[in-house]
Amino acid sequence: MKKIFLASLLAGVLSMSFFSCTDDNDSNPVVKQPDSFELNIPALAGNVYDLEQTDSIRFTYSQPDYGYTAAVSYYAQVSLTDTWEAPADATEDDAPVFVELDGFVNTADFNASAVLIDRAIMQMGEYTEETVPETLKIYVRMRATLYSGYECFSNSIELTVAPYYTELSAAEPELWYLLGGCIGDGLWTNNGVGDIGTSLIPMSLVSGYEYNASTGQGELTYTGYFLANQGFKLVKTPGAWTDQWGNGGAAGIDNPVKNDGGSKDFMVPSDGYYTITLNTETNTLSIVPATSTPAVYHIQVQGLFNGWTDATMTPVNTVTPNNNHVWKYELDATSGDTTLKFKVSPADDGNDGWSINWGGTEFPYGIGTSGGADIPVAAGNYLVIFNDITGYYHFYSKE
Repeated sequence: MKKIFLASLLAGVLSMSFFSCTDDNDSNPVVKQPDSFELNIPALAGNVYDLEQTDSIRFTYSQPDYGYTAAVSYYAQVSLTDTWEAPADATEDDAPVFVELDGFVNTADFNASAVLIDRAIMQMGEYTEETVPETLKIYVRMRATLYSGYECFSNSIELTVAPYYTELSAAEPELWYLLGGCIGDGLWTNNGVGDIGTSLIPMSLVSGYEYNASTGQGELTYTGYFLANQGFKLVKTPGAWTDQWGNGGAAGIDNPVKNDGGSKDFMVPSDGYYTITLNTETNTLSIVPATSTPAVYHIQVQGLFNGWTDATMTPVNTVTPNNNHVWKYELDATSGDTTLKFKVSPADDGNDGWSINWGGTEFPYGIGTSGGADIPVAAGNYLVIFNDITGYYHFYSKE
């Protein structure tokens, strides 16, 4: 399925400045809402950019006038027609009229990946190998946004590029992460991907759900034990607060809002298990008491990498260790491809632990099923995250 709205293209997480605190809006200055800001014309804009032979195109711009020197996140957007809003009669099967390249910076200097620009062109133009033009004009503008939610766009500039054919694959699912006083170590640390499995916990994909092939958007879930006196939030990108969910008005779970600069923490009314359901396509979120209390296990991992012997996984939730359901393991598979499965500790089932186990066929992430196949793992060095309620596993590369 294709989407008419902006589509995210997968790229590595860029380094960035960040903010992190449990009450993150108390000392913000008064902010002006600028109408626009200036995107400069690159020095080589009069030439043709050969995208196949180019690493990146550098864009510079002035900071929007927010009334003070703000910490701004900048994103690059590309269009074939200088159109930045989908027509009213567009359908889900129409190609997007513009694409926002994945990744952002906090400086007035953005190096846009030529690979991502070319993929955006393929997506918007729906070109085949035979119909890719030798050259074409594209339009680029920047989007600026503050952590507090203020957003504006630059002018657009015209460039001439020589694209090349790229076969598009389905977008990776869009992930979101929890952090807060009752999540992980409870420290609200959001410096980047290195905090996954410590202060950041990924929400789970939903088994059998068909995610949007263009944007990766769709439904995510998380069930866990929450404390009534500890707040938490959701963020999209490790290391950034630009895209987040909180509660509108006072702290609570009654009014979820996205990217609202005045939002407070989510906070449950009483200790217990709650289920969070987030749909990133419809921008809807709910937090409700869980329908059942999940069994508490101690999870281990076995595989070819260790001769199929028990290796203990480490609890991620250390604030509420007696109700932990998310586990991590540092996997060194640099010597070659391997396989593994997740299982409970022998002490949990009175036998060898294999009566309760999870396997799967997908990598680097998937939903483990009871008695499933050995999970194929490509050679590498990974942080492995496993959720024993949903069966969701994710191998985060450390290289």
